[in-house]
Amino acid sequence: MAEGEVVFTARYKDWVVIKKMSIDSSTTPQEVAAILASIEATLSRKSYEFAGINQQKIDEIAERMVKGKRKSYSSLAEAISSIKPSELRQELLAACPTEKHLPIAENYLLKMVLDKLGFRTNLDTETLQEVYPEIKVAKPRGNFGKKK
Repeated sequence: MAEGEVVFTARYKDWVVIKKMSIDSSTTPQEVAAILASIEATLSRKSYEFAGINQQKIDEIAERMVKGKRKSYSSLAEAISSIKPSELRQELLAACPTEKHLPIAENYLLKMVLDKLGFRTNLDTETLQEVYPEIKVAKPRGNFGKKK
């Protein structure tokens, strides 16, 4: 007997996402956390895309800031202080359609710097699987093998 469900559907222009999970007496809280983490990852990724900032430019800035650094708090401090605030502002403004978008670009840059250094900024399915190896997260459909 079903005790509930988690359902997320979204459609905007040609983008459609449907994530569902039936919950019954054998469903663990960790499995619910995994589907919610999957939904959050989708929302985060698409929200930056729909916000209109140039993610590729910001990814390049983040990559430059963390180049050669490993996961540590001192590396994080070095990465963040590696570029002058006025220069960073100008580079981020170049990735924005308008100056009003600057806070979104700053948010995305900080997320990318943390992610590239190995600090997870959101609870994700990979982290959950490390902690709870019994969780089986559905892989996306399709052939994602090595291209020849």
